[in-house]
Amino acid sequence: MDISFLNKYDKLIMELGCGDGRLLYGLANKDMRSNAFYLGIELDVSQYKKCCCLLLSSKKENLFFVNCSLEDAINELPDYTVDEILSILPHPKYIDRENEKYWKPIYRTILCKIKRKGHLLLVTEFTDRLFSPVAYEEYENWKEWIIATFTGLGYCVGNIIEGAPVNYSSQFLDLFSNDQQRIKILTLYLSKNLN
Repeated sequence: MDISFLNKYDKLIMELGCGDGRLLYGLANKDMRSNAFYLGIELDVSQYKKCCCLLLSSKKENLFFVNCSLEDAINELPDYTVDEILSILPHPKYIDRENEKYWKPIYRTILCKIKRKGHLLLVTEFTDRLFSPVAYEEYENWKEWIIATFTGLGYCVGNIIEGAPVNYSSQFLDLFSNDQQRIKILTLYLSKNLN
């Protein structure tokens, strides 16, 4: 993939599994002062088409969506390329305990793609298996596990926020945020461990 066009931008912000593109589109429209390029990756063709409709309506030059797997997109990037990677409510195969062996190598690769002072913004959720109200102790155990897992992968855990970042809106964030008894959202700012 030829990304030489990115040389004219100061920052690259990339969203993995961007869905209908609404979140990234909103961020690109709010960020009028910086010289940043926004890149959304979406595998689902119907969602990708919704992203393309956003592009047609705005004609923004610093926003682009790609229809491919996140693995393909990440592997194509040179190391130390991305300032911020957004992973908002990733698919269970990219975050659940049962799939840990599968997704750990992906997050190791993501760590290599982030610039020295860049970060991964991970917004994920915890639910009870039966979709009953979440017990606080189970949530706390899960939170400790996810923090320990990413620390073990070489990430430095910065801010930890209970809930989604303020002003972030997407189809599933809006839906999940309305059910705080059964869905606990956690936001982690993960950077390179520079020690």
